[in-house]
Amino acid sequence: MDAWAAQDPRRAGAYARALAVNAYLDRARALGPGFRPNALPVARALQRRRLLIGGGATAAATLFGAIGYGVVAQSGRIATRKGDIRRAPLSDGSAVTLNTDTVLRATYDRRIRKVVLLRGEALFDVAKDASRPFIVTAGAMRVRAIGTSFLVRTLSAGQVEVVVREGVVEVWRTGQEGRSVRLSAQTKVEAGEAGRLSVRPVTLASLDRALAWREGFIDLDGMTLGAAVAEFARYSGRRIDLDNPALADMKVTGRFSATDPDGFANAAALSLGLKATATADGMRLTPP
Repeated sequence: MDAWAAQDPRRAGAYARALAVNAYLDRARALGPGFRPNALPVARALQRRRLLIGGGATAAATLFGAIGYGVVAQSGRIATRKGDIRRAPLSDGSAVTLNTDTVLRATYDRRIRKVVLLRGEALFDVAKDASRPFIVTAGAMRVRAIGTSFLVRTLSAGQVEVVVREGVVEVWRTGQEGRSVRLSAQTKVEAGEAGRLSVRPVTLASLDRALAWREGFIDLDGMTLGAAVAEFARYSGRRIDLDNPALADMKVTGRFSATDPDGFANAAALSLGLKATATADGMRLTPP
């Protein structure tokens, strides 16, 4: 994809337009099976259409504007700001894609390739080199790989989630290498500083949702409204306030532009029968 885009500067714009069309279709489905556009007034339907198209364009612009390129040397700090995505090739042929508000530090020597994920979420595509293991440190967790693709995300309260996309990795806590667990493709582990490391399977659909951020989207399939609001807060300073705590337990679904919380709030209001009101720093959702 990178080589294709580099051949002609106009291709980035063409890809952005394709993403916008795709976003329109995805977000129309995101309103859920109960949504009947024909039952809505024409003015509301037109307003919704403008919202969808604008959101898709925003996602495409964010993706192309935020991804950074350039090989990272033997050691260095890589970071993204809130709402940005960055793909960084590493000097050994590996690559890392950083999600929003992520900071990591890479340090290589002749014996080992080390990366410390200080905060955030990153996808590692590791080049094979049996003589130099690739080790990611995140909080109290360690992940070792030789050649594979895996996702590491720091969560609240010191928890870390590891999801394997391809190959096999080994996971253990600091100082407990003898009690490591092996994760194969389509498996995950989530753990804090204590407790048993429990491996769980991941479906291809779940893996696709977990990596939707690489294209500038958040996939909310089956997520509660409260969890969706927290997820959008990772990508934007625009707030979504829930007027009633009970609203947090309502279920939402669909794929939305990660940097368009206002668009999501309007879509959620239409789908769940709520009222969306613009505020100085975001949106407020209230019962009708």
